[in-house]
Amino acid sequence: MKKSVNIMIKAIILVALLISLGESSQKSKLEVYEDIVSAYKCNIASETIGKSYFSIGENVGVGQARKEMNKAFVTFSKRYAMLDKSAKDKKTRNLLSFMKMNYDELKYIMKKPYTMDNAQLVLDLVGSISEVARHIAKMSKDKIGYNDPVNRVGLSPKIESIAKFYIAYQAGIKDENTVTRMKESIDFCEKNINIRLKYPSNTPEMNKTIAEVAKLWKIVKQFYLDIDEGGLPFIVFKTTSDLKNGNKKYAKMYKELIVKKRLKGSGK
Repeated sequence: MKKSVNIMIKAIILVALLISLGESSQKSKLEVYEDIVSAYKCNIASETIGKSYFSIGENVGVGQARKEMNKAFVTFSKRYAMLDKSAKDKKTRNLLSFMKMNYDELKYIMKKPYTMDNAQLVLDLVGSISEVARHIAKMSKDKIGYNDPVNRVGLSPKIESIAKFYIAYQAGIKDENTVTRMKESIDFCEKNINIRLKYPSNTPEMNKTIAEVAKLWKIVKQFYLDIDEGGLPFIVFKTTSDLKNGNKKYAKMYKELIVKKRLKGSGK
């Protein structure tokens, strides 16, 4: 009898241990949210690399473009490593493998001469990396059911893509797809800057920051829409960097002041 009681106690302890291990291995919502941030950081970095590639090739703000590109490569490597360490499911791991394959090819193309063939490859590779990054972010958001209007989308990557498409068009990639995708990015930015402006949970400092972004956007949007006329590549390069930095400041406050409080309060 004593022996069977001991076996039962051991079994209970083992079950409790397995349950605790399962719970400890389950990510918290904040940890999953960090995966969302990492995916968006990879998205932003890839778009910045594309924008900088065309800027350097076309001699537009070369010094700043090199700085932004170098920083973007560091950011991408860091955030990819975080995603790679975090990802456990087969689908995410396959997506990350595809992203890495495209990223390695992108780095290889960067070492080659700037030609229209290579430039077209860069457009395609950046597009593939960004699409995968957005999909990983969406999968992570679905896991925790976090679908706040501000957090549904990544605004900064779309801002960077405007400069990428604009300068690529001026460089000679004048196919209709370039114009269409750029105008889609403009529409996207217009819609989501307005979402941020009207967001009811904005703090006064968040309102001030996004108002400054919106003010600049209202002035420069028409420059972007006049892609056929061209002639303003440096202004487009500079203003998209300014818009991205303003949104980055807003996004940091959004994460620290709103997201963390909500997700901490919602538990696992």
